Amino acid sequence: MTETEKTTLQFVPRVTEAEETALQFVRIWGEAVLRQAERARAVRERSAREWRQFDYMEDWSPTSEELDTTFREQWAEEHTLVWTAHQLERWEGRLRKERGEAPVEPDELLKNVRDALEHLDEVDFRAGSAVPPDAAGGGVTGKALRRLPGEQLWIALADGSSFEGVAPETVEAHALAVVRSIEEHLEQTAVDRYLDLLRGR
Repeated sequence: MTETEKTTLQFVPRVTEAEETALQFVRIWGEAVLRQAERARAVRERSAREWRQFDYMEDWSPTSEELDTTFREQWAEEHTLVWTAHQLERWEGRLRKERGEAPVEPDELLKNVRDALEHLDEVDFRAGSAVPPDAAGGGVTGKALRRLPGEQLWIALADGSSFEGVAPETVEAHALAVVRSIEEHLEQTAVDRYLDLLRGR
């Protein structure tokens, strides 16, 4: 080995197991966000189509039971998109920490929606909305609800919004922005999927 080769080896940064693990989870959650964005978008579009058919009594019109089934599916898919985006954001933060880079600035809206959803079973419900519990403080969920627009979270997915005033497209755009920041770490198939989502497929 020449002196030049020895010198070059000395300057190759050593990747720690923690950094390798964080990168692995960034990839896992980045790809999960892409899959989930597709699933949420598909059920969102189906829901809008069914409601249009129901409102205008088209040749085929869904029953109220079918609308309820789609609503439950969309609720779960939108919630899961928030959760996967949150996980990606956290692991991107860990990867940056391991590399000595500047920390991730968390998306406050995403964080508050996620916190509100995480312990939704602890809050009160009035007029179709989750509201902070009457008990003093209300824990994490009560505080998160108070930080949302209107200080509540709609249970219905009405007017194109998933949850209180948070458009599904907003959550999806944020999730894809986080994926963009780790695009260089993804496999080509995941990058292609990401580009397809940006094109609206």
